Amino acid sequence: MNRPKQIVLDKDVFIALSGRQFDILLDFCRQHCVLLSDTLLYECATAARQNPKVLLQRYEELVKVGAYCCSVSRTFIEWECRHCRPYSWFLPDLAATQQIRGGERRPVHLLDSSEYAGLSQQRYKLARAFLNVSQKVKNGIDVEDPGVGEKISQLPSDRYERFRILLEFVDSSTIHESGIESVPHDWIRDEEQFCRSPAWMSWQHIRLIDVLANNYHYLCRTGSPPGAEGAEHDCQDLEYVMLLSRADAIITMDKKLVVPLARAAFPEKDVFSSLDEVPASYRCDWGEG
Repeated sequence: MNRPKQIVLDKDVFIALSGRQFDILLDFCRQHCVLLSDTLLYECATAARQNPKVLLQRYEELVKVGAYCCSVSRTFIEWECRHCRPYSWFLPDLAATQQIRGGERRPVHLLDSSEYAGLSQQRYKLARAFLNVSQKVKNGIDVEDPGVGEKISQLPSDRYERFRILLEFVDSSTIHESGIESVPHDWIRDEEQFCRSPAWMSWQHIRLIDVLANNYHYLCRTGSPPGAEGAEHDCQDLEYVMLLSRADAIITMDKKLVVPLARAAFPEKDVFSSLDEVPASYRCDWGEG
């Protein structure tokens, strides 16, 4: 059997189709290998404009008809650190998926979990820390090499072109050294073997983080610095894009970050804005398995 084509579904499409068009989304998940990441689960549980309970129930329904749970970047990176080889092409978390399908795990119970309730604050802290690091990098560049900062401020205003140029810069760096420096050393079983090529998800995470950091530098220099809340949303969006290092496509309506970053970072992958754009070649016969 040929490998199924994996499709990442991000929050904006999930929200848009969780009302009157939900039956359409259910049918789509029956016929395709759709990935519902832990990031989506987190965003459903912490939604402010929608009813979190309803969203989590919708998430569960999609999994029960054929969609698959999928983890986040830290899980994949830790796996690569322990095993010192690139993560598999197959992204679904089959254990988590089966727990939901078998009724052992109910996403809606996350709302009663004190541990999960604290995740929102944790992610805001990470976003603020990321902003602080980005600001320190900017300040260091401004002092030590103002010319670099000036070049960053002159990057194109078009997000896709800006991300593409920033990615070219990141891709010229040393993969192995960057990989080792990006994680705690005690995570890595064998540093000699770790992060040796672009095939590693750890490297893809580095690429995306670096682009986001340099983009913040650009935004700061052009008068529109992001706040902690915006950074938190950007960090969630980055998680969806990272899955494209293995998945074949993403369905998103987020033109601010996800669309241009996905197209710049993974030009060989498909970026769809609706279910209707997904060609018949993406259908599979195991979606209800």
